[in-house]
Amino acid sequence: MNWQNQLSRFTTYHFRVISQAAKSHHGRFILLGLLVGLVYLPQWIGYLLPRALKGKTGWFLILCMLCMTGFDLWTKRALLTRFQASEEDRWLGYALIIVGVLIFPFCRFALWSQALVWLAVLVGIAIATWGLRFLYHFPAATFFVSLTVYPRVGLISRGLWDFFTPHLFLEKNMAQVSSWAMRGIGFDAMPQGRFIFFPEGSVEVGWGCNGLDMAITLALAGLFMGLIYRQKRSDMVWMIALAVLVSLLANIPRLILVTIAYVYWGAQWFHFWHGFWGGQIFSGMLFTIYYYWMTARIEQEKKHA
Repeated sequence: MNWQNQLSRFTTYHFRVISQAAKSHHGRFILLGLLVGLVYLPQWIGYLLPRALKGKTGWFLILCMLCMTGFDLWTKRALLTRFQASEEDRWLGYALIIVGVLIFPFCRFALWSQALVWLAVLVGIAIATWGLRFLYHFPAATFFVSLTVYPRVGLISRGLWDFFTPHLFLEKNMAQVSSWAMRGIGFDAMPQGRFIFFPEGSVEVGWGCNGLDMAITLALAGLFMGLIYRQKRSDMVWMIALAVLVSLLANIPRLILVTIAYVYWGAQWFHFWHGFWGGQIFSGMLFTIYYYWMTARIEQEKKHA
């Protein structure tokens, strides 16, 4: 069958690549380091997949950052091919790989410890292959990969947000604005802190409903589009700012819909709009609107240029 032939060719090709890499001293160190990633990968996917099925957007945020990393490496591939690690850099990278491999079995007790070891191994692979200057010439790729090795990226953004903003700042404001909007369409909604009260019940605006994760994800998508279309830095800043604004504004009708579903429509509709399908519908509509809006604006600027 066709798929069997493709699978056979895929397996044969990668077996040849691995066999070729294993013939060299450097290749064996790289394969040893990649073994850590292979062991860690099920834990990484095992965290992301259940939350993606519940409608969380963390997986898409990580996907955007991986796309940004790939784009950065691809656009600078000519520079990357000229990099050769010095003897000192190579042994420094090997040392990081060996230490990572040795301590990884003792760091399986938590996701963060495994991610930290895997990050150290990745840095070691990069240094041993291209040298320390890779980190200087590819800061974006280094930064995004550093964030994606730990799948709880929302925890990182939440920690930074809580550090720089007042307690429950966005949750309280989302509850306030959504209550005003619902009163405008005839619902008896009253905000109190991060809660929205109705005569029939109340709803809490939690961290996952404040719209920040989606705003960060759409901002990264805007940055990615700006790089692809080779926009000026000022235009890219405008695209990112607009992405954040659009995401936060779009979160208000989403919050209204989820709140009404919880209070008036029953648990089935609430779980639908608050879960995987509702999250994908909302994300898909938001990204589609933003994408076509930005591409139309970019094309219009090209005509006037």
